[in-house]
Amino acid sequence: MTDYKHRRLLIVEDDHLTSALLDEVLSANGFDVRQAASARAAREALDEFDPDVVLMDIMLGDGPSGVSLGHLIVREYPGVAVIFLTRYPTVEAAGLSNQHIPAGCGFLRKDRIADVGYLLEAVEGTLRDRPENYRQDTSDDSRLSRLTPNQLAVLRMTAQGLTNAAIARRRGSSESAVEQVLASVFRNLCLSHGGEVSPRMQSVRIYIAAAGLPEDP
Repeated sequence: MTDYKHRRLLIVEDDHLTSALLDEVLSANGFDVRQAASARAAREALDEFDPDVVLMDIMLGDGPSGVSLGHLIVREYPGVAVIFLTRYPTVEAAGLSNQHIPAGCGFLRKDRIADVGYLLEAVEGTLRDRPENYRQDTSDDSRLSRLTPNQLAVLRMTAQGLTNAAIARRRGSSESAVEQVLASVFRNLCLSHGGEVSPRMQSVRIYIAAAGLPEDP
């Protein structure tokens, strides 16, 4: 069994229950753990706590995203290993189509972690500079992988309950442009208008099944 007694791990997670559970599990396995609920709190902890590894979500509520924080860590704290732990299958599915996971970081999906052993294995592998073995966003087998970042962004807003008009205003486009994007979404997801359930509703269900219920708009 690997000895993590002298390893410091920072959890960056805005869901307090998830953060507490991770803290309990990782502390029980020998890590010295500290929690931060935002990118700002994490920035302070990086200097005060000096972690060996950061385990964080890609979405952190109000303020900078975990992805932005990840880039800062890679740039300014190159000795710190970074693992993203999230419910989203990809960054695009989280609505961050203009961002990307920094090179050298791990990416784990909460729904694909079967046991604590795999999480510990991923932490150890990333600490040993083998994060490419733990990039679950590069093997997305969900139906959302058929969509472009633009289509995912529109579908995500649809799943938030926004009308086509509201989506158009937020994107600075026309309603007809939004309708065309949604038509492409339905086509790529093999949804038709002939059934009893509308393709709009079906596509929202597919999104939620793969990425969870999105935050309020």
